Amino acid sequence: MLGAILDLGLALLALYLVRAIRTYYSLSHFGGHWVAGWSRLWLLRTQGSGEMNRRFTEVNRKYGSTARIAPGMLITSDVCQSFSLPIKSILSLLQSDFAELFRRMSAVRSPFTRGRWYAALKLHPDRDNITSYVDEHKHAAIRTRMAPGYAGKENVHLEADIDEQLLKFLDLISSKYVAQPERDIFRTVDLSQVTSYFTLDVISKVAFGQTFGFLDHDQDPFGYLANLAQMLPAVIVFGVYTELTNIMKLPAVKAALPKSSDKRGLGRVMGFARDRVQERFGPKAIRRQDMLDAFIKRGLTQEELESETLTQITAGSDSTASALRMTLHFISTSPPILDRLLAEARAGIEQGKISRPIIQDAEARQLPYLQACIKEGLRIYPPVTGLMAKMVPEGGAMIDVDGVEKFAPGRTQIGWNSWGMMHDPVVFGADAEIYRPERWLVRDESEKESGRVARMNETVTLCFGYGRFGCLGRGVATMELNKAVVETLLRFNLQSCNLAKPFDEKVVGFYVHTDMNFVVTERSSGDQSGLVRLEGDKVDAGALAGAYEE
Repeated sequence: MLGAILDLGLALLALYLVRAIRTYYSLSHFGGHWVAGWSRLWLLRTQGSGEMNRRFTEVNRKYGSTARIAPGMLITSDVCQSFSLPIKSILSLLQSDFAELFRRMSAVRSPFTRGRWYAALKLHPDRDNITSYVDEHKHAAIRTRMAPGYAGKENVHLEADIDEQLLKFLDLISSKYVAQPERDIFRTVDLSQVTSYFTLDVISKVAFGQTFGFLDHDQDPFGYLANLAQMLPAVIVFGVYTELTNIMKLPAVKAALPKSSDKRGLGRVMGFARDRVQERFGPKAIRRQDMLDAFIKRGLTQEELESETLTQITAGSDSTASALRMTLHFISTSPPILDRLLAEARAGIEQGKISRPIIQDAEARQLPYLQACIKEGLRIYPPVTGLMAKMVPEGGAMIDVDGVEKFAPGRTQIGWNSWGMMHDPVVFGADAEIYRPERWLVRDESEKESGRVARMNETVTLCFGYGRFGCLGRGVATMELNKAVVETLLRFNLQSCNLAKPFDEKVVGFYVHTDMNFVVTERSSGDQSGLVRLEGDKVDAGALAGAYEE
């Protein structure tokens, strides 16, 4: 008996070694840390380091634009060929420019599919959501039904709802956090907190017609953000060992997961979402033209809505909050940039081109320097750093790595390095590590110059994904940024409390910022220096596509 068990053990070990060796050599021609070829421990350590964005960028710069980070996974920072096409399709596209190539790779009929990595994004213990579906047909079906809800045409309250929450945000800062040193009143505000409160209340308002109440209470009434921080270790592990997500089906584990009956944390948010969804069904159903109503009109069931709305909350708030706070940080700590932005905004107000008390989205899209500041914020701190891994189709694909074609076998996962892409000096210039909005402004009318700016524009939009992998909430996010950046800076001076270390940061696919403390004082409206003239009724300011655009 003992001999038989020993023989079985040796046979299993031999099988494991054969598979490990085969997997190692299948991608051995791609550069990478040697451990990454044999084990996912290197990837786990990197994702748990709190600086995965920078470490992945170091890997791409050292080992190539597409490099190995796990036995069956690559990562790319190559804008031109983020996810290569199947061999049979490559020859017909060798002459395509990088933007067209990326579009075709993300197109509806592209053979590349979502990788197993997406399974880790399942938030509800029983149901998948639009971000966690690996099945392409299910993902496409739910995406088609949800897309109209994010468009301004059906969500008639969208802009008014955002304006309402922005006024609350500005009032909170004004009433509670403005310092008055001349009266010995010294206060600071943690920008990482209040920006999260703002975006969470925006997404709950536009989705459900009712806010969580973060801004009303100036705190986390559900303990949601603290609970999310506690869950980070699990998020990191599941992102590497996606097969472990299956343990959530075990009764004992399932009982310990957040549930809608919880009084605090993620479970409390699940309960809030469940209650708002239930209000839309039954004989006394509430009717309101908003996202939820658009989803219901297109056949989403009550169960699907409970899962999808939870995803809206988590995915739709954090990325926008990080983009907002980082853009405010870079502008407020760069006086020449701040002065130029304020001059543009004040000129617009003086000429009646900017509504008060809140700028309209269409008006913000006519301000070239504001749009440059927003795009530069998205570029230098891309809101999502997760791998978003796609899977190579059966039959494999050729990947161009710095001019050398290399073969990736079928079912290889290819993650994207958003930080590396957005800091590429070939696309953004030798000073790509510097926040400089002027790079987005066209310097002359030459074809070369227009091509330079177009290439940057096409690259920065990738931070929202593209095609069937694109972010449905892009329009809502850009509208929030268009309004909140300029309105905050028109009203307040923001002074970082510690320029040597302006905030603490942990990067786990998204940014966890803490202690982003600023001294806030009211800005005088009397300074009209540097006013610029906004010519014409309509300006091509190079704004990113928004909620009202396809």
